Amino acid sequence: MFEKLARFISSEGMAGPAFVMLVATVAGGGCNFLYQVMMTNLIPGGLAELNTLLSILYIVTVPSSAVQNVIIRYVSKYNALGEDSVVSWLLKRILVFTSVAGVAIAILLLIILSVPSVSTTLKLTSTFPVVLLAIGVIISLVSPVGQGTMQALQRFTPFGSINTVNFILKLTLGVGMVLLGFGISGALGGVIIGIAFGCAASIIFVRKYLFMTSTAIEAREIWRFTIPATVAMLGYTVITQADVIIATSLLVKEEANYYAAASSLAKIILFLPGAVSTVMFPKLSKANAVRSMRARAGEESNRILKAAFAMTLALAGLVVAAYFLAPELVLNILIPANPFKEQIAPILQWLGVAMMLLGLANLFMLYGLATDGHAYIVIITLSVIVMFSLVGIIVALGVSFTPMLVVIVMFITGLFIVAFSGLYLFVVEREWRPQLRNGSA
Repeated sequence: MFEKLARFISSEGMAGPAFVMLVATVAGGGCNFLYQVMMTNLIPGGLAELNTLLSILYIVTVPSSAVQNVIIRYVSKYNALGEDSVVSWLLKRILVFTSVAGVAIAILLLIILSVPSVSTTLKLTSTFPVVLLAIGVIISLVSPVGQGTMQALQRFTPFGSINTVNFILKLTLGVGMVLLGFGISGALGGVIIGIAFGCAASIIFVRKYLFMTSTAIEAREIWRFTIPATVAMLGYTVITQADVIIATSLLVKEEANYYAAASSLAKIILFLPGAVSTVMFPKLSKANAVRSMRARAGEESNRILKAAFAMTLALAGLVVAAYFLAPELVLNILIPANPFKEQIAPILQWLGVAMMLLGLANLFMLYGLATDGHAYIVIITLSVIVMFSLVGIIVALGVSFTPMLVVIVMFITGLFIVAFSGLYLFVVEREWRPQLRNGSA
């Protein structure tokens, strides 16, 4: 009995790795939230500019998330087969590709953000933060080489530790440099230093694969997985990050700062269920891998998704309830130094509802990626179109943008994703699953 318990809590079992990743997820989300809260207090007048730059960073580095998923999937496969030389080839190839892509995107970003009309629209006040942003893009695109490999090799304890230190550096150095008077550059610098630490530490951890003899393989299958994953993640990241860019571009500076503060607090609703989606994704992948019993696997996938949906709804619902029932108390605790709490409160309440919908939408997207359900990629793409179409219609009608109009756009977009995902899952899939049951009987 004790031997079974020891295996269960070891790195080969479930309890130990799950606990490590839970701690890392909670710590990372907590540091992210505290970072946003501190910036809302320390630089309320520059918050829109900072969050715009961070949103751009997250959007343009979406391919790194897709690359990380590719590495996790295929390094796991070839490591299990004992083909370390193939792992080496894969990592070297990806390292070259991401390095070149990172430099190219960084240069393009510097050129675009240096255009006077663009910098004026985004209300950028300095060039140095843009340079830091470009550096962050390069590092972010290279980082999956180490971090994805650590996950694939199930080195959860060092992986979780590295990520926790990453977020701690972001919080402490970012806040520290703002207090020293470096403003937006200091806040962004803390983020970049944290990313750089995570990238360097993880690559050092898997360095042996970068120095061994490699064996090339056919990469067509890898591309077939990479492209849908990139499209889905890019679409979802645009939806969850572009609101600050839209607000900064279309609102006056004071209102943009109100919205940026509310957005920072509302997005805790996206961070909180992170542990739920972290656990859900591999479980769904495993259930979907049972090809010989696909109908049964479909039932298991539905059960896992419903459990994750209920947990996410409960966590997000608690935060939304707090924002509606005690907005003054919440804002006085979180942002006591921000002078715009009265203007932020109504934006935060309804934006929280929108973020709850987008948190649920994330589960549907991950479900699609885990079960090869490309319909969800179409839904995410359509949702991006809906989001920007709504903005375009408002502009075309000549209506003056307000923070609440941005909130309405976010709410409709989130409702669209959840409604259409639910329609696909509970109507379309039920039509073919009985056929699969009959076929497997």
